[in-house]
This record gives sequence, C-alpha cells and structure tokens, in this order.
Amino acid sequence: MKNYISIIAIILTVCLSCKNKTKPIAKENSLGERLKAYITDCDDNGPSASILVAKDDQVLYSGGVGLRDKTEKLPVTEKTIFTTGSLTKQFTAAAVLSLQEEGKLSVSDSISKFFSDTPADKQSITIHQLLTHTSGIVGNLGYGVDFVPISKAEFLGQVYASPLDFIPGSQYSYSNVGYSLLAMIIEAVTQMDYEAYLQKNLFQKAGMKSTGYLIPNWDSTQIAHGYKCGEDWGTHLIKWKADSSQISWHLKGNGGILSNPSDLYKWYKALVEYKIISQKSFEQLTFPHVKENEAGDSHYAYGWNILNSDRNTKIIAHNGSNGVFYADFIQMPEENAVIIYMTNELRYDTQMVAWEIEQLLFNENYTPIVPKMKSIKHSNADTAHKQLEIIQHFVKLVLADDEDIDAFITQHLASKERERRFKMWVKDMKHEFPGYQLKHILEYGDMSYDIILQSKSGEVVDLTPCFDLQFNESNQISAFGW
Repeated sequence: MKNYISIIAIILTVCLSCKNKTKPIAKENSLGERLKAYITDCDDNGPSASILVAKDDQVLYSGGVGLRDKTEKLPVTEKTIFTTGSLTKQFTAAAVLSLQEEGKLSVSDSISKFFSDTPADKQSITIHQLLTHTSGIVGNLGYGVDFVPISKAEFLGQVYASPLDFIPGSQYSYSNVGYSLLAMIIEAVTQMDYEAYLQKNLFQKAGMKSTGYLIPNWDSTQIAHGYKCGEDWGTHLIKWKADSSQISWHLKGNGGILSNPSDLYKWYKALVEYKIISQKSFEQLTFPHVKENEAGDSHYAYGWNILNSDRNTKIIAHNGSNGVFYADFIQMPEENAVIIYMTNELRYDTQMVAWEIEQLLFNENYTPIVPKMKSIKHSNADTAHKQLEIIQHFVKLVLADDEDIDAFITQHLASKERERRFKMWVKDMKHEFPGYQLKHILEYGDMSYDIILQSKSGEVVDLTPCFDLQFNESNQISAFGW
C-alpha cells in the first residue's frame, strides 16, 4: 500500500506537465454534462475504472468505463468489484471506535493489554499511535507478500523482532503492519474473525452486500482482473483461493478488502448519518491528529487523510493501491460532495482521475487530464524516436555494469532533486534482475512506458519484472517507478 503523500507528489509532478487535456468544455454546459463528457473521453482513451460522483445528496454519475476482463471482453459496470487497497484502514479504524463506544477498549490503551510477551521497547505503544502511524512500528514485513501465508504467531514474532523506526509518538511514518495489529486487537476483544466482525457490525448496518474478503456471495465474473505491464495479474479472489482461502496477516486489516463504488457510497452515507459510529466517534475518526509532513498541509486522522482544497474547504480522503489496482475515496463535507474511483490498471494518470473530477466539480473553466491508456508494443531493439532511444540507454544502465549513471542523469532526468532516489532505484533493479534482458516496451499515449524484462530462460514470472518511465515534452524523464 502506498503512502498518500507519495501519490500526491506524483499528482503534482504530472499536473505540472499540463498535458493530455480534454477538449475545452463550454461554460454553459451543466455540471452533469461536463462530468459525462470527461468520463466519455476517459472511456474513449482506454482506462478501465468504476466511478461514482455525488453532490448535494444526488448521484451525478455511477458507472464504469473500459474492461474488467480483457480476455473475455467483459465491461466494467457499477457492480464490478475491485480491491479497495488501503481504504480498508477506515473500516479497521471505525471498528476500533465502535468497540470503544461499547467500552471494550480505549484508543489510549497500550498494545501490551492485548498481546502477551510484548517486548519492552513496544509495551508503551497505544492504539491511537497504531491508528495514526506514529507507533514507530515497521511499515511492512517485506514487499510483494500480500498473498504469502503467515500465522498470527509468526507475524507477531517478526514484529516483535523488528526494531522500532523511532520512539513511539515522536514521528509519523505510514505502517501497514500497525493496522494488521489493530485487526488482531479487534479479534482479541470480540473473539470473532476480523472480517466476520466487520460484516455483522459495520457492513450490514450500512446495507453493504458487495464488500469483504471472502464472505460476500459475489458473481465471480464481476470481479475485475488487474493488469500490470500489459499482463493479466488475475484477481484477489483467485489468489486467495490458491492460498486455501486464507487472508494473509500481511494484508488483513490494512488492505485488500474488495468492494465497488456503489457499496462504498452506502458506507459513506451510513458514516455521515452516524449509523455506524456516533457523531463524537466520527469526529474522532476524521480529526487531523498528526502532520504527515513538515509543511503541515496534510494530516492523518484514523484511516483517513485530512487536506484543504484550493477553495480552503476541508477534504477527507484516502487512497489504496497494491501497485496494480488503485482506489480513491474523497469526501468534501463542507460542499456535500463525494467522489469514489477504482481502477484495475494503475499508471501515472489513472491515479489522478478522482482529483481531476474534484477540480471539474468546482471550476467550470477546468479542462481535466484524460489518462491515455491505449498502448503500442515495441520490439526490444526499437529506436524509432528519441524517447525509445533513451529507454534503450536506460535498460543498459540497469542491466550492464559499465554504464555511467551520472552522465545519464545529467542528460535525461528532469528533476535533479530526485537524483538520489533515481540512483537508489537503479541500484535496486541491478540487484533484482541480474542476467535479465529486455523483452519488449509498451508505449502509452501519456508519454509513459512499461519496460518488460525476461530472465535468461525466457520466463516472465507471475509478478512481471517491469518498471515504467514517463517523459515530459522536452523528452526528459519526469517520473519513474514500479
């Protein structure tokens, strides 16, 4: 799951390039017409997503664009199921506050009250600190482990053995592990499975029938396949069934719950109408408890981020991603608006759609960015234009030992401030892919590329070994990452 601040940074980087704009929308068009025109443009350009937009208690749009299964050519509909990613954290947080209302715990309780043999350095950590990512607990126990089985005892053992990143309460650092510990606390207090508790005490109250890990009776053909680097990643349900229908503690409580925007809108309505937790608890859920950065322009609440819009109005939001799927949930309480967006193909511009809609809702002169997802496949030796030439050079940088990374950065990296991160990224890939070779390149309409590698034996493994670059209009690398 990605930190929300990293996503905001990417959004700002891409926005500055001012590209991929829709055709100007006439001012006289109604909000609904402008919204429909934008979503139609998105549909025409290849993204796959489900979107719900509501304002003043009226749903302005609810539906899908693109395909949930490219092999079977099945379209995304408002019933299509996606992973919520870290939107899961708001469910965990609401469950904790519900239990606090019942007197079964307090957010000021230390975790040693619920876990035996808690080591001395972690005994003072409180539930509040887990909820706000201020516990000092490690962020993750490895990467790419969402579907790796691990028992509760083994998970706790690894947490106990991991040194704290900082003194509890002294800093903010996003921790998926912390929210898995909260799920364990919920199970300890209720003597129920985490998902079963959510279903009975949260989702049923909201009228949600399409949200959960394994319990809902889904039409499996409605579950969206994820797509990464042009390959079918599969679905969470398939991966869980391959793991004896178990949810790994690497994921449980912090991410991975499946849902769709229609069900999440029911959740939103139930929250703001205090059907799930009281008004006092809702205020605690959405209070800006800690700064997420030194600038203080973003705060973390309990499973939510608190921001200010450019209209100086409050935004309550969170995103979620596993590097394949992406989701955004944006509440604007002072303007009585909500945007819920879910896609099965994460790229630079597909993660901006909800925020483009946010601008469109309140600025009739705004022309939102449209993700251009239709791709062209290039061979492993194609240098038909400048950007492909740079990519060929970049691949040599990753796979060869004698390439000058400093010269490459000087010539091709747009932001010298990101030089250190770029060097670390290339170093990690050199270690990850020794002996690999370039398989092919996918070029997208937003000047971004997927670069797909294969091993010496020619195999492309389940987690496709690919990485992507995005260029600006000066043919410099403006963004990079997995």
